[in-house]
Amino acid sequence: MQKLGLLGRFLKSIRIHVFCWVLFIAYEVFLGFAASGKIVSSFTLSEYVFHYIVNIGTFYVHLYFTYPSVAKKKAPSKYFLMLVLVPVGFLCYVTAMRIVAYFLYEINDPKFDFINIYYIRYVFRYIYFTLISAAIYYTKTAFEQETKIVTLENERINSLLDQQLLENKLIKSENAWRQSQLNPHFLFNTLNLIYNKVTSGSPNAADSIIMLSEIMRFSITPLSSGGKIKLEDEIEHIRLFIKMNQLRFDDRLALSFEVTGEEMDLLINPLLLITLVENVFKYGDLYNEAAPASIIISITGSILSFKTHNYIKKSKVTSHGIGLSNVTDRLKTYYPDQFEFFYKEHDSVFDLSLTINLTANDHMLHN
Repeated sequence: MQKLGLLGRFLKSIRIHVFCWVLFIAYEVFLGFAASGKIVSSFTLSEYVFHYIVNIGTFYVHLYFTYPSVAKKKAPSKYFLMLVLVPVGFLCYVTAMRIVAYFLYEINDPKFDFINIYYIRYVFRYIYFTLISAAIYYTKTAFEQETKIVTLENERINSLLDQQLLENKLIKSENAWRQSQLNPHFLFNTLNLIYNKVTSGSPNAADSIIMLSEIMRFSITPLSSGGKIKLEDEIEHIRLFIKMNQLRFDDRLALSFEVTGEEMDLLINPLLLITLVENVFKYGDLYNEAAPASIIISITGSILSFKTHNYIKKSKVTSHGIGLSNVTDRLKTYYPDQFEFFYKEHDSVFDLSLTINLTANDHMLHN
């Protein structure tokens, strides 16, 4: 399809060139007719054809070779090259015209005298077509440069708009985080009261309250100045989330969770990993004991690797697209050029892999 598109544009360009030359030749023929008042003879028509072949050839040689070659050079090299190419082009032009004159005139009339007036005419025509090709080349070049500048400016504006959009999303995310924080004293006093009420009657319910308390404690943990939290807190949040859901479903969920490596006081964007864990619970088939889902976190230096693997529920509510797209936007905001994130769905299996370089800027500088 791409080759067909290129061929189509090439043929369109040929048609435009042919049309312009037809108009130009018609214009010059009209001027000759207006000056002499005579319609050209068949012999004059042959003269027109052969001379225009040389003139048009000269035009394209300058347009696609001479001027581009000169434009690539820097002063004073370009001026020297111009002084060489233009006279050489003129010698080639006169030679070609002399050959045309031989076949048009001297073969038919051996006594034909190639007088100086023909050389004067050739000088004029050579300069004429050289200047036309120069005007078209530099006009075309200026237009292309202007178009390139406009394109680059549009790309810059689009980049700024995308950056502004990501910053707005970041601000909304941080506002949502802060708005979700409850009064900690009221929250934990209430949970403590409920825990004391249910401890004797339902130990499992009491454990659930403790886990809920820890999860809520995580949600009100203050962010660092860079809008991040400790990686170990995020991982602990994931552990509590999984444990809470196992308790909810009587430990029937087929899911493994593995963490290797040392957190080393690294920082991470809050709720980034837990969003991907929630994705497993929402779309994964967690009752398939023969093929359990897995969540694996490994830390090597400042490199964090997060992988999930799960079979997909036969009755999906919606696709993964929106949530994962939001994760991608957050990664671009917090970790530009510092992450690799990809996922794929195949044979009812969903695999996800995220690698982030939590660089020195993401280390805890103070508690």
